[in-house]
Amino acid sequence: MSTLTATLSSKGQIVIPAQLRRRLGLHTGDTVVFEETDSGQGAILRRRETWDELSARFHSWIAPDTTPLEDVHGFYKTREPRL
Repeated sequence: MSTLTATLSSKGQIVIPAQLRRRLGLHTGDTVVFEETDSGQGAILRRRETWDELSARFHSWIAPDTTPLEDVHGFYKTREPRL
């Protein structure tokens, strides 16, 4: 892990160093997430996944040749009926 610095502006803005933007794959318009550490002494910066990236990841969990609707329908067909 390397250490990079940035200065907070009077408007609360920070410029993310170019080296870090490249490593995180950040581009104009991307959303970043700041997660406060448990100690409260720092924050973790990460790029938020796009809808396309999330969709691709979720799609990989579904069995081939199964649509999500069929998968949900199959789940409910195997459940015990509620009274």
